[in-house]
Amino acid sequence: MLDGMSMDRIVWVVVAALVGGVAGLLWRFFRSASSGTLEPEARRLTPEEGQARLSLLITSGRHIDAIKLYRELYGTGLKEAKDAVDAMRDGRAPIGPPATGNVPAPDADAAIAQAVEEGNLIQAIKLYRERHGVGLKEAKDAVEALRERLERGG
Repeated sequence: MLDGMSMDRIVWVVVAALVGGVAGLLWRFFRSASSGTLEPEARRLTPEEGQARLSLLITSGRHIDAIKLYRELYGTGLKEAKDAVDAMRDGRAPIGPPATGNVPAPDADAAIAQAVEEGNLIQAIKLYRERHGVGLKEAKDAVEALRERLERGG
């Protein structure tokens, strides 16, 4: 059995652990609040505000935040956003929306449908991504849905 002295030590250890845990949480909260990482409730940015914010993030070296914002603004995948932000940071591309593909809009949709009909799904996904500026998963899902419609005769 535990004697009175051992039980007191256990209680003190438990109390110290709880106090330490609470102190750690408070320290993290106040540290993040003072560094400005806590943001007010998110709101939709206008295109101009988004461009200004993206430019500020890139020039201030906050590349991860810039990549996140780029994805939110343009609906791209992670790799596309990272490549775009890297290009903007290095001066290889102007800060702005992703470039649309070389294929004019009406012809792009026809080219996507033709690639699907020919069974060239990779090309169809690539064309869809260029045309609509979406990530890989979104383009793959859209192309698969188009393939199903075409197979049903619709």
